[in-house]
Amino acid sequence: MDENNKFETEIDFKALPKSPSRLFGWIFPYYAVLFLAVGVYFIHHMNDASLTSVPALYTDSLTINANVEVKMGGIMPAVDLGIISNPSNELIEKGKNQYNTICASCHGNEGKGDGAAAAALNPPPRNFHNTEGWTNGREFNKMYTTLQKGVPGTGMIAYEYMPVEDRIAIIQYVRTMADFPEITENEIAELDKTYELSKGVVTPSNITLEMAAEKIANENSKLVDIETAINKINSSSNKEVIELFNNYVLNKEKALSVFKRDFSNNTESEFIERMLLFPKESGFKTDASLLSKEDLSNLFKLLSSSLG
Repeated sequence: MDENNKFETEIDFKALPKSPSRLFGWIFPYYAVLFLAVGVYFIHHMNDASLTSVPALYTDSLTINANVEVKMGGIMPAVDLGIISNPSNELIEKGKNQYNTICASCHGNEGKGDGAAAAALNPPPRNFHNTEGWTNGREFNKMYTTLQKGVPGTGMIAYEYMPVEDRIAIIQYVRTMADFPEITENEIAELDKTYELSKGVVTPSNITLEMAAEKIANENSKLVDIETAINKINSSSNKEVIELFNNYVLNKEKALSVFKRDFSNNTESEFIERMLLFPKESGFKTDASLLSKEDLSNLFKLLSSSLG
């Protein structure tokens, strides 16, 4: 047997420099224990390490500025409910034009949810040919609700600003793409009861948050001006005119607001004429129309000085 393959009962340390690999069997347990200790330490401190290296971000909901677009409200005209149960070819063609302009970019030209913008939307746009997974349902009134309110958490916004007939036209065109549930009279009645389509739809106006805040600030400043004016009246040296004002005024805030709006830049004669004809509309009692022109002149001067 070759001497190099003989087993040794003891290590020949003098021969180790010639064959360093023979040390592996001796140092391996030490490295194994070291790696195990490092692994246990890392796992034990993993949560702290992750929290300190990647701090969590929290959004303060008070700092979110979800603004709205300015929109003039109004009354949308009433519609003939017959266009729901029996749409004309002209209505469907109108719906097609509206669909191609507004809807096709997401839902695709054939309504398969494969429009140019579909790839960027999550969840993807509705495939009208698929009967499963509809949020509100495939019935006509449910589809109308989707157009009216949108679908929160998706790319489907609300189209309540569109004329009712245009929304109905879009739905009628979409219904030509696939087999949809038949429209029932009860469904039409429910839709009309919910949205009053046959009576006309009132749409509110929208203003931006900045405009609303400015409006509130202006109204508050006007209230401060009125309060200041009332204090000036009460502190006037002419007690007889103060008593005259308090006896004949119906609503102090209204009287001062109307005067500031209509008479701050107008003449005394116009104020007297208004008081003789429409005292109540100016914030005074009807008996104020019986006052003499001299008394009305004194009221004009008192109000002018209080708001000056």
